[in-house]
Amino acid sequence: MTFDGSEKIIGRGAQAKVFLYQNFAYKVYNPSYPAEWILFEKHQQQEVNKAGLSPIKYYDTDDSHIIKMDLVKGDTLEDRITECMKNNSPEKESEIINYYKILAEANKFVHSANKDGLKIPRLYDFAAQVLIGQDKEKVLSIIEELSGRMKECICHLDLHFLNIMLLHDGSGYKIIDWMNARIAPAVFDYARTFVILDEFSKAALEAYKQVVLPDLWASGVSKDDFSSAIKACTILRQQEKGSGNASQA
Repeated sequence: MTFDGSEKIIGRGAQAKVFLYQNFAYKVYNPSYPAEWILFEKHQQQEVNKAGLSPIKYYDTDDSHIIKMDLVKGDTLEDRITECMKNNSPEKESEIINYYKILAEANKFVHSANKDGLKIPRLYDFAAQVLIGQDKEKVLSIIEELSGRMKECICHLDLHFLNIMLLHDGSGYKIIDWMNARIAPAVFDYARTFVILDEFSKAALEAYKQVVLPDLWASGVSKDDFSSAIKACTILRQQEKGSGNASQA
């Protein structure tokens, strides 16, 4: 498909740009990006729609590298936090803490969804497919051990401030970008976000520890188990960055 020149760029990532065009969002992928990964992203969105987690419709276009999507009118938590940090006041600090509380709430919302009947890959199967050698053995052992003791659920596995949007109409938030979603114990979702924040912002990581992680401890997860999940997510993150995976983080 071709745009008529009225399109406006509203987002960009490592593999795609997002345009506003005729009241829809269009995700335009780099030509080198595998078409089968785009099909998988569409599949993932369909499955989370069934679970009631992110009611955003995807539409086919005549270009396999362009997805038409419902437009989400809102600001990312990242944008809101960045704006608050420009004005270093007690009021703004309190507002930032509230945004971390939204992240905590989003985790619980995702993990409480019914996964029955959904065709979302298990984290174990994904790790078995993409890892090799000792890394594969370590990660699979951790996932198997924790899955044997903890309830599995839907995990977003990329749940950070760029993927939570506060809606302009004040009705709440929407979680976007479900490409990495897998079935696994919730501890891996918390660990994945920990790894991402540790990579990008030590200050954000400290706030995450103070505001979000208490929910994990309250659920009965031990710090040793969390440490194991972090090890697994770190290895998977390194593999992802080396392979040019779809994650936008």
